[in-house]
Amino acid sequence: MYSRDNPEIAIVAPHCGPALEVTTSRDDNSETTASLLWKKTGGKLLVANVARRRLWGVDFNRDIPPLKRALDAYPYFQRFDDIQVVFQYKKKYAWVAADEEDYYERLRIYQGFWGELEDCKVVVFVHRQFNRMKSLPGVMDFVHLVGRQVKQEKVYSMLAEVNTQYRGFFQRIEPGYKQAVFLECQRMVAEAIWKYKEFTWEKFSVFTREVFFKDMKVIQKYASPYLVQRLASKFTAENYLEASRDALSKISNLRVTVENAFDGSMAFGPRRKLFSGDKLVIEVEPSQFLNQWYPGETASIIKEMMMRLAK
Repeated sequence: MYSRDNPEIAIVAPHCGPALEVTTSRDDNSETTASLLWKKTGGKLLVANVARRRLWGVDFNRDIPPLKRALDAYPYFQRFDDIQVVFQYKKKYAWVAADEEDYYERLRIYQGFWGELEDCKVVVFVHRQFNRMKSLPGVMDFVHLVGRQVKQEKVYSMLAEVNTQYRGFFQRIEPGYKQAVFLECQRMVAEAIWKYKEFTWEKFSVFTREVFFKDMKVIQKYASPYLVQRLASKFTAENYLEASRDALSKISNLRVTVENAFDGSMAFGPRRKLFSGDKLVIEVEPSQFLNQWYPGETASIIKEMMMRLAK
């Protein structure tokens, strides 16, 4: 969609396409926040309607795979019996392909998506981060990707001003956000028990351990020492949830962060397609909680950040 106002601005929701097979494979309500932001800025709104799952669609945030690599990887995604191969492939490449015709059709879709942004001077990607312990005290993560040179001092100065401006809002949503984070802790525990039949670190896959480890770094930082020690000596679901609840009770001053949970290292698509000295390209990862319940306020915060950086 287009607006005559600010034609060189583009607001993009690259991962809001349908969730096939896995409910969490789309950035929930990122298109809601992106559309409200677009109404405030004008320019172009680009909303993906292609599934992100590699077997069925295209992940526009990743890179173009070599033909042979895409063909060779396809059976792994069909069988899904080697999670490490699938996981490593997903980190870099945008799709797999059943045959050459499939490959070039997806390439056409990929190139068409990025072609929409070639003439834009300011591009803002709106995503979704889970309501996870690892993100705290952040409620929204900001990544300056490529293009126009923006000094780090300006980024941190801008962020301090925005956080001060919206401090009252962050204080109002803090209880609800913490409840959402704890619910995600409970969901993760329940999923692990369902998958491994018990909550035991030794039984977890490398991927599952990595997921819990990132959250436990925050738990160890904020929770009472005796709860951290008890969890370290006896890793049980009860101890994990009690330490999580305690850490949440001690975390305050929710805020927008810079590359706290995301560093843009896997944004291969934007880096390949939009690397230009005169573009400002940023990525924003609002929490699932913000995108769903406060999209209007979230859009206002993002606009404030992008306008300050674009000056």
